[in-house]
Amino acid sequence: MSGGSDEGEEKPLEEHLEELSERLKKILIFFVTTWIIITFVPVDLSHSYVPLVAELSKDMVSYVIPSNITWYGHTYNVTVIYTSPFEGFNVILYTSLLFAALISSPAISYEVYQYVKPALYPHERERLKWGAAAGVGLFALGSILGYFGLAPITMKIMLFLQAAPAPSENFLISMTYSKLLSFIVGITLSTGAVFEIPLVIYYLIIFRVIDPEKLKGQNSRILFIAVLVIAAIITPDPSGITMFMLAIPFYAVLMLGVYLGSWRLKKSSSERN
Repeated sequence: MSGGSDEGEEKPLEEHLEELSERLKKILIFFVTTWIIITFVPVDLSHSYVPLVAELSKDMVSYVIPSNITWYGHTYNVTVIYTSPFEGFNVILYTSLLFAALISSPAISYEVYQYVKPALYPHERERLKWGAAAGVGLFALGSILGYFGLAPITMKIMLFLQAAPAPSENFLISMTYSKLLSFIVGITLSTGAVFEIPLVIYYLIIFRVIDPEKLKGQNSRILFIAVLVIAAIITPDPSGITMFMLAIPFYAVLMLGVYLGSWRLKKSSSERN
């Protein structure tokens, strides 16, 4: 790295790789420690030991899965079941993984900032500091959309598709607990991760890696198609409803990043002149 290095000279590649290794090690240690604490912290010790994540998983499932659905006048009960003695462990694993990732996101942003910081000038460091905070916010925004919006709607649509060809009487829709939790965690974290892309685009613009004009006008339509493809991959709903629920806000945030990056680039150019 060069530029605004505190030492005033560029470090050799070996030192950069060593520092990167140390940063990644800190992130891993923080994440694993957080994951272990969340996995084993009890919700209540007054009667018996029950992990907090076990209660959180119940709340997550009850929010995402309706107790029954009605299709053309017929009501079908929905139940979540265990199919193996290891599913309880998997449920706790998935739930603690989700909350460990959410809690660790500020620490990850901090370590990334500290790694890049020596290569930047003071004004660039200030931008990156705000960018790290924005990254945490975007990850939280995407995760909230994934859990509160996409997960329950996707699941309800999939249940309707199961009910459509079902017999009209004495039919029970069931699903395994661990697969349900893996779906909830997957769609929540993947949506949070996708919402980091606009921030990446913003920094690629202000550091002159990408020309913002190539992402506007006619090309913005191509960009929207790419967003639809990403949304379709994340959301398994065949109706396309959740695809657009994800694509529209994601595209809006993405274009906001493009125009903010373009504005910042023009402002920096005018200040130098």
